[in-house]
Amino acid sequence: MASAFASTDLFGSGPHRFVVLEQGQAELPPGTVLGQQGQPVPQWIQLGLMPLSIAVRGRLVAASESALWLLRDAITGLLTASPTSGTLEDHGGQQWADMELVGYRELGPVDRGRRWTIGYEAVFRAG
Repeated sequence: MASAFASTDLFGSGPHRFVVLEQGQAELPPGTVLGQQGQPVPQWIQLGLMPLSIAVRGRLVAASESALWLLRDAITGLLTASPTSGTLEDHGGQQWADMELVGYRELGPVDRGRRWTIGYEAVFRAG
C-alpha cells in the first residue's frame, strides 16, 4: 500500500517514514514572563491539548535535477496561506483525516550520482 496525502503520492519516490510528534498539554513553565513587563508565572500553566502533528521524513529520489525539482515543487506547492485539508495515509493503511501540510524543510544538500536525491521533513497538523 502506498502512502499519500489527499490521494496524491508525494513521498513514493524514495524511502520515508511517518513519525507522530509530541502529544499532550501545551504548557508554560514556571518563570515564564507574559507580556513585555509582566511578572514571571509562579507555576506551570496548561494551555490545552496540542493538535496532532505528524512528520514524514525521507528522501526524494529522481533521475535528473529537473525531475527532483518537480518532486520538491509538488510538496511545496501545497504550502499556502489557507492550507488544504486532506487525509494523510502511511504505508500500512493508517489514516489521519483533516490534516494540513504546515511545514517542509530539506535536510542537507542534494546528492548527485546515478540518481538525484535530497532528504526532507514534511510536517502535517490536524486542521
